[in-house]
Amino acid sequence: MTSSPLPLPGCRDIAAALLTHWRLNGAEVTPLPGGMNSVTWDVRCGTVRRVAKAVPCGGAAEEQFRRGLRLAARVEAAGIPAGAPLPTARGRLTAVTGGHVLALLSRVEGRELDGADGCDTVRLGTTLARVHRVLGTGPVEPATARASFDLSADGWDAAFAARPWVLPAVTEVAERLRRLRPETLTWGPSHGDPAPEHFRLDPATGRCGLIDWGAAGFRPRLYDVATAVLDAGGPERARPLLRAYLHHDALPPGEAERALLPLLDFRYAINAVYYADRIARGDTTGTADVAHAENHLTRARAWLSRRH
Repeated sequence: MTSSPLPLPGCRDIAAALLTHWRLNGAEVTPLPGGMNSVTWDVRCGTVRRVAKAVPCGGAAEEQFRRGLRLAARVEAAGIPAGAPLPTARGRLTAVTGGHVLALLSRVEGRELDGADGCDTVRLGTTLARVHRVLGTGPVEPATARASFDLSADGWDAAFAARPWVLPAVTEVAERLRRLRPETLTWGPSHGDPAPEHFRLDPATGRCGLIDWGAAGFRPRLYDVATAVLDAGGPERARPLLRAYLHHDALPPGEAERALLPLLDFRYAINAVYYADRIARGDTTGTADVAHAENHLTRARAWLSRRH
């Protein structure tokens, strides 16, 4: 028997937490739309605007949230707008309220990038490469690298039961990645979801930033690249993005040619299990209805079936 989810903090709860932990008096708090795995609020205090963001306490979601806050702080310190967290009065990055971990983030002004616009995809590729170079790289053990691509062991039983085609598909993807030897790729801290809507271009300055670090992790850099390619509509449409990214030497020569498609397979495999799970549980958080998940699941199945 699973426990009921905790009720989300209300605007008054968030305003009270901001006063208590950040000494922010008189903040106007308004819910922001969207958010599948977190909840956000617009925070106004006089002429200053911030963003408050919260996830439930405990588990992988909290761990990922805290990791993302640390990475955003590093990226912003290097001069790339990233929605970095503002420390509490006690110097911490988060506070707890109503069973949720809360952070107050700097607001990155500007418009979202357009994944269908050629100039914007170049900006996306360039910004992602700059972010990766700031975050650096690190070693990974072969066993850890291979295990990270085994989705069959990650508790997606509801997804596999609801859509029987998903388990064989993700198992095949994992086997192809094992043959690739993922430990030979360039690993490092990653954003996890560099979709066009998570970039912000300031038209006044031309600076482009990357926000929403809730999916951060330690992965091959090509994981982020494959995610961006997926959102751009596939490798053909993403050619300007790829050229811009590779121009900044964020990967060794030949790595993208060798491993982009297997990582793109894996990103579609993640979408398959994620959206099959949401459908199985009837979870429409952050979306209008279940049709949104069905659309993503159909796209994932079409991609993963192309080899047959």
